[in-house]
Amino acid sequence: MSTTIAEKRRISSILKTPTPQSQKSPLVRNKVHFAVLSIESALQDVLENNRLALYDELLQKLKDEDLNESQFQEMFVEAKRCVPLLKTHFTMLVDNLLSIRWLDRSEESIEAYKEFVIELSIVQKNFCTMAVTKLLKLFIPSDASKEFTDKLGLPTEEQQQRMASVHDLILRLKNVIPMIFDVVLTQLRKGFPYHKKPTYEVIGYLYNILHITKYASMYCDELMEIVFFQLLQIDVHVPRSEIEDAEYPDEEMLFEMNVAGDEENGEESETMRHPVAETLDCFMDLMFNYIEGTVKEDGQGDRLFKIMLTQFETHILPTHNTDHIQFIMFYFCSFKLSYAEHFITSLWKNVSNPNMPPLVRQASVGYVASMLARGKFVPLSYLKSMLHEMSHWAHNYIQRCDSMQYNQSLKAHLVFYSVCQAIFYVVAFRSRHLTSDAKNLAFLQTLHLSSIVTCQLNPLRVCLPTVATAFAGITRAYQLAYCHTILERNARRKLATVYKNHTQLPEDCLDTFFPFDPYMLKKSGKRIEPLYLQYQAHEVEDDTGDAVAVGGKGRKRYESISEDVDDFIPETKRHKNQTGHAIDMNSEFTFSYGVSPGFHS
Repeated sequence: MSTTIAEKRRISSILKTPTPQSQKSPLVRNKVHFAVLSIESALQDVLENNRLALYDELLQKLKDEDLNESQFQEMFVEAKRCVPLLKTHFTMLVDNLLSIRWLDRSEESIEAYKEFVIELSIVQKNFCTMAVTKLLKLFIPSDASKEFTDKLGLPTEEQQQRMASVHDLILRLKNVIPMIFDVVLTQLRKGFPYHKKPTYEVIGYLYNILHITKYASMYCDELMEIVFFQLLQIDVHVPRSEIEDAEYPDEEMLFEMNVAGDEENGEESETMRHPVAETLDCFMDLMFNYIEGTVKEDGQGDRLFKIMLTQFETHILPTHNTDHIQFIMFYFCSFKLSYAEHFITSLWKNVSNPNMPPLVRQASVGYVASMLARGKFVPLSYLKSMLHEMSHWAHNYIQRCDSMQYNQSLKAHLVFYSVCQAIFYVVAFRSRHLTSDAKNLAFLQTLHLSSIVTCQLNPLRVCLPTVATAFAGITRAYQLAYCHTILERNARRKLATVYKNHTQLPEDCLDTFFPFDPYMLKKSGKRIEPLYLQYQAHEVEDDTGDAVAVGGKGRKRYESISEDVDDFIPETKRHKNQTGHAIDMNSEFTFSYGVSPGFHS
């Protein structure tokens, strides 16, 4: 063994040593032809005679890359024949052979290259990683190929045809060496472009990964894991606040720019101003296209849904305050009611499972509430069944607490408070539908909301003020519960705490996350808009005139309950404490009865 290693080192050292033959002038070197200077002769001269002259000539010839079709084919036919000689000593030669441009050649030349790569991977397994890496680098469009990025970031037909040869070679490698796909997956992860790279690079790479799922469906789980992980990285690096700042840097200046742009272009630009947001937009649009094609054309929607649900639970659900990636599940659920039901049911199982981490249970509640409130495709009958399920769970929780000593700390009852806020939020947001007739009102009465509101745990105390006041207005109007006395008492206690400690205790308000807040990306947002329910003020609120118009001239503001946007509270009654949570407190501690949850259309 030691002799073999020593021999490899000796040959490797010699290969790196320049020789007089390698220093010939370019004119002399160009006279050498592959018909004379064969790969086999060069390798044998090194192995048998320990001479590098022909080997160096061969390496230089490969770097020139001025081979015609005949020379190209002849070289790779011979290279295939010489594969048994291509030990690790000749890594540089193998690297040069694999790096030669081959996609823009004739079918015969492309086939010769493919057969060499397959033979190399079978016989010399130590070169498998190098071969796969070279192929996957072709997934990233070159600078000279920017036509890859049309306005949706999709490749042209010509580029798809070129890349078909790469995918065909990967497929053939998978068929003859099944284990090589582990190498493919590893290199796909390593080679994914950094999120700040140009959009066409990221989208080109993603497009090709999604294409692999068509012919390697058994690896769809692993491929989707790569996709979701990378999408999550992009999403968390471009938060909602940055997108809004980039799109609307200055209200008045933006209005002037929009007017000028509308006059000049006749339409609003679909390109996001934030470069990473533009990449995210194209990424999401491509994912929506992929989902639609899989469901409608390939008939594999059920399988893909299960895979994506697993990825959602692994990557998205535990991540705090993502803004757009979760809409993949929102969009998927719109194709079949069974998808939406399965998604919400799986989330509710998390909530009901005491062995799950409290933060995961809280996040699951937020997804349930946000989906019920925002999804146009969720029928009222199912919404009511979930409200019944949540209220039943809350009542059981209250009964268990009444039989024991307990404190009212937010941490101790985090899941309970989250469920209560979800109930309040859905009732307030969907109040138009839930109070549309006597039958629906009778259903609301069966929820016994008053018992939840008046229990000793006092859930209104920690609820987001926008949700609490909106819920109070609706329940008062229909005599479902009387919350305003409790709200006033809670406000007095909070105000006393502020004055006593100079700041509000961190536990005083529930950390709220409603994941399906308005979608901000322009191109992919066209898919979400027809499925998405905007808030509509209830007639009770309209009559009071307390709803506040929002959005300045030329500026489209995005609502986000997660950020406590209390748009419905008059400015004279809106206060901010040092933790950033809004509290509606005036000197008389009165509450407006006609308020919306702050979600403007």
